[in-house]
Amino acid sequence: SPEDKRILVDTLKGLGEIVGVTGDGTNDGPALKHANVGFSMGIAGTEIAKEASDIILMDDNFSSIVSAIMWGRCVNDSVRKFLQFQISVNITAVIITFVSAVSSDEEE
Repeated sequence: SPEDKRILVDTLKGLGEIVGVTGDGTNDGPALKHANVGFSMGIAGTEIAKEASDIILMDDNFSSIVSAIMWGRCVNDSVRKFLQFQISVNITAVIITFVSAVSSDEEE
């Protein structure tokens, strides 16, 4: 029942889990709304399910979720590597500037 789905979502969230729910019908609305991320079907889904969800799968294909997660993780990894590179370059530049400033003061 819709109430059982909502209770399951709330229980899992209470245990500290990240909850994702997929649904296409009116009875899935409460669970979609209470989940961390709600996925509804764009073609077969009802308007209530679409409004209650966070993401609408336009092709009604679950593999879209997997693709989106893979793309998101790839972007996240790229941003993390870029920031790591920028921080190391900036720290190196500051150290070189500091050392050259100190050594030029000692020469005079």
